[in-house]
Amino acid sequence: MKKGEPPSAAAGFTLVELVLVMALLAVITAIAAPSLSGTLRRRQLADEARRFLACTEYARDEALSQGIPMVLWIASDTGRFGVQPKAGYPGDDQRSREFQLHADLRIELPNSQTPANTAPSIEFGCEGGPVPGSLPWVRLVDRFASVFVVALTPDGLGYEISQDPPL
Repeated sequence: MKKGEPPSAAAGFTLVELVLVMALLAVITAIAAPSLSGTLRRRQLADEARRFLACTEYARDEALSQGIPMVLWIASDTGRFGVQPKAGYPGDDQRSREFQLHADLRIELPNSQTPANTAPSIEFGCEGGPVPGSLPWVRLVDRFASVFVVALTPDGLGYEISQDPPL
Protein backbone atom coordinates (compact mmCIF):
# COMPACT_ATOMS: atom_id res chain seq x y z
CA MET A 1 0.00 0.00 0.00
CA LYS A 2 1.33 3.39 -0.94
CA LYS A 3 1.11 6.55 1.09
CA GLY A 4 -2.30 8.22 0.79
CA GLU A 5 -3.89 5.15 -0.79
CA PRO A 6 -7.05 3.74 0.92
CA PRO A 7 -6.72 0.33 2.58
CA SER A 8 -7.63 -2.55 0.32
CA ALA A 9 -10.43 -5.00 1.02
CA ALA A 10 -7.83 -7.79 1.42
CA ALA A 11 -6.51 -6.32 4.71
CA GLY A 12 -7.79 -7.98 7.94
CA PHE A 13 -9.45 -11.32 8.68
CA THR A 14 -12.53 -12.84 7.15
CA LEU A 15 -15.41 -14.12 9.26
CA VAL A 16 -14.50 -17.72 8.32
CA GLU A 17 -10.93 -17.24 9.56
CA LEU A 18 -12.16 -15.81 12.87
CA VAL A 19 -14.61 -18.68 13.36
CA LEU A 20 -11.86 -21.24 12.66
CA VAL A 21 -9.53 -19.61 15.21
CA MET A 22 -12.32 -19.54 17.83
CA ALA A 23 -13.10 -23.22 17.16
CA LEU A 24 -9.43 -24.11 17.54
CA LEU A 25 -9.24 -22.22 20.85
CA ALA A 26 -12.39 -24.01 22.07
CA VAL A 27 -10.86 -27.42 21.27
CA ILE A 28 -7.61 -26.55 23.06
CA THR A 29 -9.53 -25.31 26.11
CA ALA A 30 -11.67 -28.46 26.19
CA ILE A 31 -8.52 -30.61 26.17
CA ALA A 32 -6.74 -28.58 28.87
CA ALA A 33 -9.66 -28.05 31.29
CA PRO A 34 -9.75 -31.56 32.87
CA SER A 35 -6.05 -31.53 33.67
CA LEU A 36 -6.35 -28.05 35.15
CA SER A 37 -9.23 -29.09 37.41
CA GLY A 38 -7.22 -32.10 38.61
CA THR A 39 -4.28 -29.84 39.38
CA LEU A 40 -6.46 -27.41 41.31
CA ARG A 41 -8.09 -30.26 43.25
CA ARG A 42 -4.73 -31.76 44.16
CA ARG A 43 -3.46 -28.33 45.20
CA GLN A 44 -6.41 -27.89 47.56
CA LEU A 45 -5.58 -31.22 49.20
CA ALA A 46 -1.90 -30.27 49.49
CA ASP A 47 -2.86 -26.91 51.03
CA GLU A 48 -4.98 -28.65 53.68
CA ALA A 49 -2.14 -31.07 54.45
CA ARG A 50 0.21 -28.12 54.90
CA ARG A 51 -2.34 -26.39 57.14
CA PHE A 52 -2.65 -29.53 59.29
CA LEU A 53 1.14 -29.80 59.48
CA ALA A 54 1.32 -26.13 60.49
CA CYS A 55 -1.21 -26.92 63.23
CA THR A 56 1.13 -29.61 64.61
CA GLU A 57 3.95 -27.06 64.64
CA TYR A 58 1.71 -24.54 66.38
CA ALA A 59 0.80 -27.11 69.07
CA ARG A 60 4.48 -27.91 69.55
CA ASP A 61 5.44 -24.23 69.80
CA GLU A 62 2.64 -23.56 72.29
CA ALA A 63 3.70 -26.52 74.45
CA LEU A 64 7.20 -25.06 74.60
CA SER A 65 6.16 -21.44 75.16
CA GLN A 66 3.42 -22.11 77.73
CA GLY A 67 5.30 -24.96 79.41
CA ILE A 68 2.28 -27.26 79.42
CA PRO A 69 1.20 -30.21 77.26
CA MET A 70 -0.84 -29.22 74.21
CA VAL A 71 -3.26 -31.43 72.34
CA LEU A 72 -4.08 -31.36 68.65
CA TRP A 73 -7.51 -33.01 68.71
CA ILE A 74 -9.21 -34.44 65.64
CA ALA A 75 -12.92 -34.99 65.06
CA SER A 76 -12.80 -37.02 61.86
CA ASP A 77 -16.59 -37.40 61.67
CA THR A 78 -17.10 -33.61 61.36
CA GLY A 79 -13.81 -32.73 59.66
CA ARG A 80 -12.74 -30.45 62.50
CA PHE A 81 -9.41 -30.27 64.30
CA GLY A 82 -7.83 -27.90 66.73
CA VAL A 83 -5.21 -27.13 69.35
CA GLN A 84 -5.85 -26.63 73.06
CA PRO A 85 -4.09 -27.15 76.39
CA LYS A 86 -4.31 -30.69 77.74
CA ALA A 87 -7.24 -31.11 80.12
CA GLY A 88 -6.28 -30.30 83.70
CA TYR A 89 -3.47 -27.89 82.77
CA PRO A 90 -3.79 -24.11 83.15
CA GLY A 91 -3.15 -22.87 79.62
CA ASP A 92 -4.09 -19.70 77.82
CA ASP A 93 -7.42 -20.58 76.18
CA GLN A 94 -7.19 -17.53 73.91
CA ARG A 95 -4.34 -19.29 72.14
CA SER A 96 -6.48 -22.35 71.37
CA ARG A 97 -7.37 -22.79 67.71
CA GLU A 98 -10.04 -24.70 65.81
CA PHE A 99 -10.24 -25.42 62.07
CA GLN A 100 -12.74 -26.91 59.64
CA LEU A 101 -11.49 -29.13 56.84
CA HIS A 102 -12.70 -28.25 53.34
CA ALA A 103 -16.06 -29.92 52.55
CA ASP A 104 -14.58 -32.07 49.74
CA LEU A 105 -11.97 -33.61 52.06
CA ARG A 106 -12.08 -36.09 54.91
CA ILE A 107 -9.72 -37.17 57.68
CA GLU A 108 -8.80 -40.82 58.15
CA LEU A 109 -7.08 -42.03 61.31
CA PRO A 110 -5.28 -45.26 62.20
CA ASN A 111 -7.21 -47.75 64.26
CA SER A 112 -6.08 -46.77 67.73
CA GLN A 113 -6.99 -47.56 71.29
CA THR A 114 -8.20 -44.04 72.08
CA PRO A 115 -10.38 -43.98 75.22
CA ALA A 116 -14.08 -43.63 74.41
CA ASN A 117 -14.47 -40.24 76.10
CA THR A 118 -11.60 -38.52 74.25
CA ALA A 119 -11.06 -37.53 70.64
CA PRO A 120 -8.10 -39.03 68.76
CA SER A 121 -5.21 -36.67 69.20
CA ILE A 122 -1.59 -35.75 68.87
CA GLU A 123 -0.16 -34.56 72.17
CA PHE A 124 2.99 -32.52 72.59
CA GLY A 125 4.74 -32.56 75.96
CA CYS A 126 6.27 -29.57 77.73
CA GLU A 127 9.59 -30.21 75.96
CA GLY A 128 7.87 -29.94 72.55
CA GLY A 129 8.02 -33.54 71.36
CA PRO A 130 5.07 -35.82 70.62
CA VAL A 131 4.22 -38.02 73.62
CA PRO A 132 3.91 -41.81 73.30
CA GLY A 133 0.38 -42.77 72.33
CA SER A 134 -0.07 -39.86 69.93
CA LEU A 135 -1.42 -40.72 66.50
CA PRO A 136 1.41 -41.91 64.23
CA TRP A 137 -0.25 -40.46 61.12
CA VAL A 138 -3.32 -38.69 59.79
CA ARG A 139 -4.55 -39.17 56.22
CA LEU A 140 -6.29 -36.38 54.32
CA VAL A 141 -8.35 -37.78 51.45
CA ASP A 142 -10.37 -35.96 48.80
CA ARG A 143 -13.53 -37.22 47.10
CA PHE A 144 -11.45 -38.62 44.22
CA ALA A 145 -9.34 -40.74 46.63
CA SER A 146 -6.18 -38.63 46.33
CA VAL A 147 -4.25 -38.82 49.60
CA PHE A 148 -1.77 -36.76 51.58
CA VAL A 149 -0.42 -38.06 54.87
CA VAL A 150 0.91 -36.15 57.84
CA ALA A 151 3.05 -38.71 59.68
CA LEU A 152 5.48 -38.91 62.55
CA THR A 153 9.05 -38.30 61.39
CA PRO A 154 11.43 -41.29 61.49
CA ASP A 155 13.21 -39.83 64.54
CA GLY A 156 9.85 -39.41 66.31
CA LEU A 157 10.43 -35.74 67.13
CA GLY A 158 7.79 -34.16 64.92
CA TYR A 159 5.51 -34.62 61.94
CA GLU A 160 5.95 -34.28 58.19
CA ILE A 161 3.98 -34.75 54.99
CA SER A 162 4.96 -38.18 53.74
CA GLN A 163 4.02 -41.16 51.61
CA ASP A 164 0.85 -43.08 52.36
CA PRO A 165 1.52 -45.50 55.25
CA PRO A 166 0.15 -49.03 55.21
CA LEU A 167 -3.23 -49.33 56.88
